[in-house]
Amino acid sequence: MRRGLLMCALALPLLASSLEAQGGLGARAGGMRINRPARPVNPGAELQPDRTQQLQQQIRRSLWRVTKERLGFSDEQMLHLERTSQRYDLQRRALAQQEKAQRVVLRTEMLADTAANQSAIAAALDQIHAAQVRRLELQKEEQTELAAFMTPLQRARFTTLQEQVRRRLQELARTRTDSGAVPMPNARP
Repeated sequence: MRRGLLMCALALPLLASSLEAQGGLGARAGGMRINRPARPVNPGAELQPDRTQQLQQQIRRSLWRVTKERLGFSDEQMLHLERTSQRYDLQRRALAQQEKAQRVVLRTEMLADTAANQSAIAAALDQIHAAQVRRLELQKEEQTELAAFMTPLQRARFTTLQEQVRRRLQELARTRTDSGAVPMPNARP
């Protein structure tokens, strides 16, 4: 259970921006937010906001502890990592919101079928592509910045850890959907 929570926490930044771009998540300022119906299916099942925030803070603390232990980070490196992660997370969220808006435009036009506005579709496709290119540029910039205070081995381990967590979160999302829980949108394969 504890390992699962840690894996989930590590993948939040990666998965959140990916799912948000597809219309599934809101900003990650306090953690993941699953888009839910206006009225919960089971009103007693949802966590109170204070409890949710406590759990998110606990997961975040555990995440940083595990990262520090597994990667052998100093306190200074952890501070750099936190600042870098926050800055790039903000940029990834903004990109994801832009991409989400263009996907809505694209979906709307595609549903119009023969009445679809071809120029709006072309513009949406171009902007989605530009957001994807920018996401890769951000990743490169972030890796360059991480290289300033991390060894190549630490960066590789950190990237591997993030990937493992992202995969685990996708599995959990699929499991939740299969079990009838409030569905999360499918992440990209």
